[in-house]
Amino acid sequence: MITTLTPSPSIDFDYVLASLKLGGVNRAAAFGLHAGGKGVNVSRILTLMKVNNIALVPMAKENGDFFLNAAESENLRLDILPIGSPLRFNVSLVHEGLTTKVNAESSSWTSAEAKKIAGRFKVRARRSEFAVIGGSLPAGLDPAWLAKLVSDNVNRTKVVVDCSGDVLRAAVAAKPFLIKPNQEEAETLVGSAISTMADAVSACFEMVAMGAQNVLLSLGEKGSLFYNGETIFRAQAEKIVATNTVGAGDSLLAGFIGTYKAGPVKALATGVAWSAAAIKSRGTGVTIAPSIISTELISHINPKEASLEEELLHN
Repeated sequence: MITTLTPSPSIDFDYVLASLKLGGVNRAAAFGLHAGGKGVNVSRILTLMKVNNIALVPMAKENGDFFLNAAESENLRLDILPIGSPLRFNVSLVHEGLTTKVNAESSSWTSAEAKKIAGRFKVRARRSEFAVIGGSLPAGLDPAWLAKLVSDNVNRTKVVVDCSGDVLRAAVAAKPFLIKPNQEEAETLVGSAISTMADAVSACFEMVAMGAQNVLLSLGEKGSLFYNGETIFRAQAEKIVATNTVGAGDSLLAGFIGTYKAGPVKALATGVAWSAAAIKSRGTGVTIAPSIISTELISHINPKEASLEEELLHN
């Protein structure tokens, strides 16, 4: 069993545009409505993988029907945590392989709601192999809440954190089993630019030194790194034409934890395959399952060789 928690779920409207004109009227070539949020996205892929999971979703009744109907259409298993603040609506505009997102401010919680949500997470976590916390926190909620959530549960299950900024920094200090930053999030966390593969390797070392037990670092077209405190594994990115980058990191994480028992090579290969499937798909929902999961894309990195700095990550 894998549990996911999405502190700031959303109703996502995705528009695929043949052309984009600022200040003008744009016609959508395709449209989708999805139950959104990073934890929900992870649960979506796990469900497609037929991995037993449940998504914890704090949600008000006020506009929840949109979310529930969308989740039901994708066979997502939900544990709804009632709150008073309504869901937010987010919009994604996909044009020529680039995605422009407009995210509304997240819902807010009362102190009683925050305590109840933490309690439900604790109950679910003790029954799960992994417990994933994904996305931003509700408006006004102190990052210390998430740090305590990690520290209270890290000895019960494998706690995974996919957040950013001060929230990620607080969580890392609580020693989660795994974090999954992207390049920009990792740069913010370690306080230095990642311009070469050597920089990326050094960032992984530093993030583990800061408290993370394991790091899954996504580097866009340059692939991904997994560091378990001993060995660095690198996944080469599949050569594809990007249709949409929304949810690619969530898909990487889902594929990885969904096959973690098979070892890091298989897990990383599966994560990369699902990430590629997300990039090929239109909108938040993955519509193209991986055709091939190849371990040939996975290699070990020698830190001494990485210091040659031959690969620029910023073009």
